Amino acid sequence: MMKWWRRLIFSIISLVLGYISLDYLYSAFTKLTNASGSAAAYSPKGDGLSQLLGAVMFLGYFVVLGFYIWMIKRCSPKIDLIEEDAKTGEQKVKKKWFDIILQIVIIITGMIIRWAYLMFIYLPKL
Repeated sequence: MMKWWRRLIFSIISLVLGYISLDYLYSAFTKLTNASGSAAAYSPKGDGLSQLLGAVMFLGYFVVLGFYIWMIKRCSPKIDLIEEDAKTGEQKVKKKWFDIILQIVIIITGMIIRWAYLMFIYLPKL
């Protein structure tokens, strides 16, 4: 098991990452789909660069998320469980994924909290 203080730090980082990532991904999507420009006057220098920036932002997000999951895996205990199949008697290595799954669930929870804030608090005031 990961130490409680380390899991708490990763949980706080995951919650903040999930909360912020919804706006970041929305911004990347609007740049990627050229939502800010007009379809009638498309210019490759201005709009094309914006779309390229949106694609790089998407890829950058997934690189950061992959690095974060790698850090969680590196800080998790390195002990795998060896189980024996009852029918065949063959041994299987079962990897420990609890910490990674927990942090991914917390990232998704942060996204849901941000979405709920936007839908129930921010948008009704507009």
